[in-house]
Amino acid sequence: MMLRLLAVLAAFIPFASAFSQTPVEADLRRHIEILASDEFQGREPGTAGEALTVNYIANQLSAAGLLPGYNGNFFQSVALVTRADDQAYIRTTDSAGVVRTGGEIIALGNRENVVLSNMPVIFVGYALDILDGDGGNLADMRFDGQVVVLLRGTPDNHAESPSFRARLPFFRARGAAAIVGIEAPDVPWGASLNSLRFRQTYRASSARANIEAIISASTADMLFEHAGYSRDALTAMAAAGDFVAARLDLYLDLGAETLIDRYDGINVVARLPGHAETGETVMFTAHHDHFGICQPDDPNDQICNGAVDNASGTAALIETARALAGSDALARDILFVTTTAEESGLLGAFAFVEEPPLPLENVVALFNLDTIAIAPRGMPVGIVGRGLTPLDSLIDTVTLEQNRNIYRGTDIDAFVRRQDGWAFLQNGMPAVMVGGSFVDRELLTRFLRGPYHGPDDEIEGIELGGAVEDLLLHIALGRAFADPARYPTSGR
Repeated sequence: MMLRLLAVLAAFIPFASAFSQTPVEADLRRHIEILASDEFQGREPGTAGEALTVNYIANQLSAAGLLPGYNGNFFQSVALVTRADDQAYIRTTDSAGVVRTGGEIIALGNRENVVLSNMPVIFVGYALDILDGDGGNLADMRFDGQVVVLLRGTPDNHAESPSFRARLPFFRARGAAAIVGIEAPDVPWGASLNSLRFRQTYRASSARANIEAIISASTADMLFEHAGYSRDALTAMAAAGDFVAARLDLYLDLGAETLIDRYDGINVVARLPGHAETGETVMFTAHHDHFGICQPDDPNDQICNGAVDNASGTAALIETARALAGSDALARDILFVTTTAEESGLLGAFAFVEEPPLPLENVVALFNLDTIAIAPRGMPVGIVGRGLTPLDSLIDTVTLEQNRNIYRGTDIDAFVRRQDGWAFLQNGMPAVMVGGSFVDRELLTRFLRGPYHGPDDEIEGIELGGAVEDLLLHIALGRAFADPARYPTSGR
């Protein structure tokens, strides 16, 4: 359905014209003005705004001379699910048959209506070691047909722990029928609701437990105590170094009604063939999605236009493709990908990795463009991911060739997990973000605490000086890394 809509819309979106041969600020501005316009409705995945967006991008790349890059198509469909809580309940039955109904619970089901009855309970404590390489004490356990109960937060003797959400996939993959997190007693219940209440989006191929829930500490007290357990005692037991998961003499009934929406997001994929049959590819990526009509009740501004995040990166990718397509023939192929649902957890990037149109081991370098319209001209070039790939040396060389200074700090690696490059890096692909936007902490913080992810991220007043310099740098990087003489891969 979505792909048919895209084909219809394509006929109505004209190719851009009158772009200069060497990209300049006006070229970036033209793209951003269109992508971040109210007509494109904030580019939310699965909407008419995204359909307009991906057709615009595909038309621009096609007009530049690029070929379809995804199995003969410019578009990769990404099946998505968005869910939000509606109603839920939890009841417990002890060995004597006494029933107690719980109070404060928020839950999401993997279907619109889920009812689980008389489910055995296994208490896994904080489950802090499940992200260790060997999975810790729970590595060899399965949880089929059981309700996994774990404590949110961190015990007093630990500085930090994986988030509740980071712990969920471990139990999903091991068959848990339901996962229930107990909130820390010092966390207000209103704050806890935000953990699950806002809409969650994930790929349809990504498994979820039948029910995933959070209950308050007081609700846990009521459920446990009538079955002869103390939450305080269980918490102390969980903090001990020799803790092992324990089956409780307790059975739970759980129910959840969930609002579920299923739809397709779209990745755009285009290929610039190299003149040599190297079997190797350089990639450029940028996410084109944003938050759409994010404030529907605001009479003044309902749309999160996402000019900086990430119409700017998408515009730079288009202009990088156009410039490289007009260059002398490049030896290696170059693939250009704009992704959907990055804002929901890099979902389009992970979908590409799961079903790629080429062997991932053939990608020799990947450059992600995200939120580049922050810094003015003259900013040093930093690498988000410095030290994590073999790309640094040639990137630094090309940077100096562009008469730009190098920022060698690794503090900006804090952003590695927050951008699409992480999905590729996790799957063995050398992926980085390169440029000046993340180097100046004051400028970046001003954006993140200001218009970021809000309706004020618009074209008016946008800074494109540094973005143009970063664009020209990426064109040079494309030429350098597409040249086996400059970036040989044998022996790497």
